[in-house]
Amino acid sequence: MLNNTIVFKKNYIVELADTLSGHYYGVWLTPPYKKGDAVIVGKKGRFLGYYPSATTILNAYPTSEHLVKWIADNGFHESRAMRDEAGRRGTRIHTAIETMLGGGELAKEAFTLEEWHKLDTFVKWHTVYKPEILGLEIPIYSRKGKYAGRLDCLCKIAGQIILADWKSSANIHKSFPLQFSAYATAIEENSDIKIDAVAGLQLGAKNKDGYRWILYPDWKEKYYKVFGHVQATWLYENYDSLKNPKDLPILHLPTTLKLSL
Repeated sequence: MLNNTIVFKKNYIVELADTLSGHYYGVWLTPPYKKGDAVIVGKKGRFLGYYPSATTILNAYPTSEHLVKWIADNGFHESRAMRDEAGRRGTRIHTAIETMLGGGELAKEAFTLEEWHKLDTFVKWHTVYKPEILGLEIPIYSRKGKYAGRLDCLCKIAGQIILADWKSSANIHKSFPLQFSAYATAIEENSDIKIDAVAGLQLGAKNKDGYRWILYPDWKEKYYKVFGHVQATWLYENYDSLKNPKDLPILHLPTTLKLSL
């Protein structure tokens, strides 16, 4: 398996929270502490709070006319089912990519034809660009930006440090570089790494390569500023103030379940 080589200025535990209100992450600061870092100390460390994911914040990005038409054509409930299945398919593809980057081999029979086609295009991209992997599936948190998340990959290609995200969707959405820029900002905030560009790799694209590799070198000057504007809209809709979300029930669920028979 690959090990992350990224060194952060502080050690954080960032875990997805059990809530049905979008994706939120619980964030804990582990020792050593500095005065004023946080107030609640538990087994994991000093609890800093629950923070929305960058993708949850981007739900406030305007819905495209194409998406509105797609929902209208398929119906609301059917569209949600298709979206959820696409999410599960994306998770399987992400897991398979991590397996290959760790030196593992995949078997065709374990995947659908569409999944296998997209994984094949990832191999083709990797053969061309030969990325040096610095970290995979990295949990991130921005104290300044007040959001958290998990990025797919940080790598070095042709001497440049690039934050890469694998996309199995049929289109490259305008909100994607906003998501990438939020992740890159969190990395730079918490480490000495300077990110040269963020990028999206669309798998299974309808072109001769079978993939699209799109770089956004101006992520900081352009896209992170737009992310901030979308975040302001999202906060207006979801928070009474910057510290009080309107509806964030945290479920304290057991790790195992069993009936008493």
